[in-house]
Amino acid sequence: PMALIKKQWYQRRVRGGKLKQMGITDDGAHPVSLQETYEQKRAEHLDELQRIENEMRQNFVNKVREKDLELKRNEKELAAKYEGLRKENNEEKKRLDEERKKLEDDLAAIKKKREDLERANAEHANGQNTKSKKK
Repeated sequence: PMALIKKQWYQRRVRGGKLKQMGITDDGAHPVSLQETYEQKRAEHLDELQRIENEMRQNFVNKVREKDLELKRNEKELAAKYEGLRKENNEEKKRLDEERKKLEDDLAAIKKKREDLERANAEHANGQNTKSKKK
């Protein structure tokens, strides 16, 4: 009988230590129901998992929001850069068109002046030929 008492005492002590490690306390006044304890620990675990999942989801949403803002900011910068380059290109084209028109006008004026000079030279040469024939 003494060996049996020692064995029971040892088993209670070991069981109590294991239950304490699991966070279960047996105050002696209220018997510990393993089913209730299991359900309580399971509920706590599921709550913790839900909390972690919600936290991860919120982090994901925040990262997506930040990335979206960054992409919109980059898009605006690219649009502004494109608009600036387009405006610069239009101004350059306008300047080159004006320069081309000026050069064409200058060329036309030079051609007219040349034609006038050639005509004047031809008239002068004809006048010289007529004077030399009269003599």
